[in-house]
Amino acid sequence: EISPEELSSWIQHSFKDYVVEDAKQQFHHYDKDGDGRVSWEEYNIQMYNRVIDFEEHTTLDDAEEESFRQLHLKDKKRFENANKEGDSMLDFEEFVAFEHPEEADYMKEFVIQEALEEHDKDGDGFISLREFLGDYRRDPNVKEDPEWIVVEEDRFKNDYDKDKDGKLSPKELLTWVMPNNEGLAQEEAVHLLDEMDLDGDRRLSANEILENQDLFLNSEATDYGRQLHDKSFYHEEL
Repeated sequence: EISPEELSSWIQHSFKDYVVEDAKQQFHHYDKDGDGRVSWEEYNIQMYNRVIDFEEHTTLDDAEEESFRQLHLKDKKRFENANKEGDSMLDFEEFVAFEHPEEADYMKEFVIQEALEEHDKDGDGFISLREFLGDYRRDPNVKEDPEWIVVEEDRFKNDYDKDKDGKLSPKELLTWVMPNNEGLAQEEAVHLLDEMDLDGDRRLSANEILENQDLFLNSEATDYGRQLHDKSFYHEEL
């Protein structure tokens, strides 16, 4: 039988396994000279087929080029912050932190700063609900907000804004941009138990798993890491 704690622990391992496997595959592609490290030049060549170097304090006239410049500079800052050794080369551990900053404690401050730069439009060091929702403005001809807005507002108010002051502090911001894998795993374990625990003992027997194998194999738990660490994870839909 599997207890809730064991199920949660297994889901956490699946998160980590996915991250490491994904990073291994990526690392192999980026490490062009096979020296076990990825340079900024190698990253550029793999990503863009050329070495790119934009000026940091400039603005390009072409909107598309300027948008690309901003994204490229964000990548460069993340690369530099992941590079603990300061040698402009990422070893495998640093590469994992670059690709999946939510997995590295030392990337917390950078991730918070990155989120503030992107979302804190009035520069007060906090994220308001309006800033959290991005460019959304309700259509004056529509009485109700779309469902995704209702869901996002609920997340803002009940999951992230712990002190209920209507804005996210840097610490509260962390639960949004770097969700805690342990908490997510516990939630998913509870969800699976609710769905699959037929005798109500809050444990999963081999029988219960077999009887619900389609649900188990197609649940978020079995592919949760892939979804959680998808490139689009950082709220780019807003």
